[in-house]
Amino acid sequence: MNILHICSDYPYTPIYNQLLNQFSNKHGHIMYVPLIQNQAYDSKYDDVGKNELIYSYDFTGMDRWFYKNKTNKILSSIYKQPFINRCDVVHAHYLFSAGGVAYRLKVEKDIDYIVAVRNTDLNIFFKYGIHLRSYAMRILEAASKIVFISPTYKDAMLEKYVPEKLKKVFLNKSIIIPNGIDDYWHNNIFQREFDITHNLELLFVGELTANKNIPTIFKAVHLLRAKGMKVNLTLVGDGPNSTKINQLIQNDSEFIKRYKWTDSKDELRKHYRNADIFIMPSFNETFGLVYIEALSQGLPLIYTRNQGIDGYFTNGQVGYACDPTNPKEICSNIHKIIDNYVAISSRCSRAIGPFSWESIARQYESIYESIICK
Repeated sequence: MNILHICSDYPYTPIYNQLLNQFSNKHGHIMYVPLIQNQAYDSKYDDVGKNELIYSYDFTGMDRWFYKNKTNKILSSIYKQPFINRCDVVHAHYLFSAGGVAYRLKVEKDIDYIVAVRNTDLNIFFKYGIHLRSYAMRILEAASKIVFISPTYKDAMLEKYVPEKLKKVFLNKSIIIPNGIDDYWHNNIFQREFDITHNLELLFVGELTANKNIPTIFKAVHLLRAKGMKVNLTLVGDGPNSTKINQLIQNDSEFIKRYKWTDSKDELRKHYRNADIFIMPSFNETFGLVYIEALSQGLPLIYTRNQGIDGYFTNGQVGYACDPTNPKEICSNIHKIIDNYVAISSRCSRAIGPFSWESIARQYESIYESIICK
């Protein structure tokens, strides 16, 4: 059995490479990466073992504004590839950008497919591409399985965008499969068995963008300190908002520190272990691998309600969900964690089992096989 994966995002995050390298040898996997002409990419994820990796410059920047034109060009390029005659299942890693191609392959070649729904699908295409919503319903209706990275994204799509007559159909073939974290974190679990008896150490790890909502974290820190709590905040990351963040930190450098991003897992592990609570109240988040990395180091979480990992855990199990626009609620949740720190922290590192790439790869393989054997 041969699986064709379609994913334009492949070179920009390690998750797809990690998934590919965890598949067993009993199936063949082809990762097809349609890119804009002359688009640069990092080749650090090019090692795919016995699997195949194909970068293809299929469309122009202008085509991104014309959905069906872009889909036609990607499809035309795929038809020229020799692998097309040996594909049994297509795995579209995004609903709109890859799902449209998978849908056409189903219609024209009768190749079954599964499709994933991610952050950009819900928060960009569905939200602003009103003219594409009916086509999205056709993609979802023809899919063998619909994969959601988190429970909140499944609920959001069904409630906001799916017509009542299709909800039961889509629900019956929906499955939630998370992203995984690198084996390094599974092999270096840290268990905390102590209360906070020192200055409270908060940690943020991630890209410095407007979406990550860092100014609200600053507001929460100031509220806590205004009430007499000794709080420090460490930021680890780079991004387009780096200059703005540095300016905000200038007057608070005594208790807010920023470190540039590092690819060293050992360095990241030190930051996690030096902290007491991980905080990232992003506005939009498909998943957020850093949340699970933090859990592996026993760190309770402050995360966003109805985004990312919300729904995987009950509120209070490994931390608390919050309204990302409400620093007072963030402060309240931090106090809740402190009041029950040992119990919450002890549950954190025990909660990362489902986020193993090996386990996730087996789930996908089971889905592929069920489609072929139906």
